[in-house]
Amino acid sequence: MQELNIKELINALSKLKVDSVPHWGVMNAPQMLKHCNRQIQLYSREKPNGLSSIMRTYTMGRLHLLYVKYYVRYDIHRYKKNSYSLPSLRTVELEDINFDQERKELVDRLTAVSQFDGWMRYTPLHGWVSQLTFKRNIYVHVKYHLHQFGVWSNSGNSL
Repeated sequence: MQELNIKELINALSKLKVDSVPHWGVMNAPQMLKHCNRQIQLYSREKPNGLSSIMRTYTMGRLHLLYVKYYVRYDIHRYKKNSYSLPSLRTVELEDINFDQERKELVDRLTAVSQFDGWMRYTPLHGWVSQLTFKRNIYVHVKYHLHQFGVWSNSGNSL
């Protein structure tokens, strides 16, 4: 099993510019950074989750995890482009996002995720997951969006 390399993500993030143009999708670079930050906040339970989040976990969330693990197999090229995003993660309508602040927050969050050493973790999206699954889901989500903006240069498709 290949180790998740936080340095690769941070290196790719340093190549991202405020005016980088996506290869697909409607988010600009600051919106994408905010989107990734929101995903980590949600997945890490930084923000409280309500009843709808709990219900989503026991229905769509578990199906999504099976899709990511066993169909997509964490390969960013197999994940569907322009797929559905939870309303709480949508950022396309936001303006005046501080690009540098969002990038710094994302680096800080990724660093914190990489240091998580618990055996299992509860996530509002997928329920209880292993440490590796927790880290992989965040890592691959960010990697997917860095690829979307053409700054992910690692030739390997999957972890």
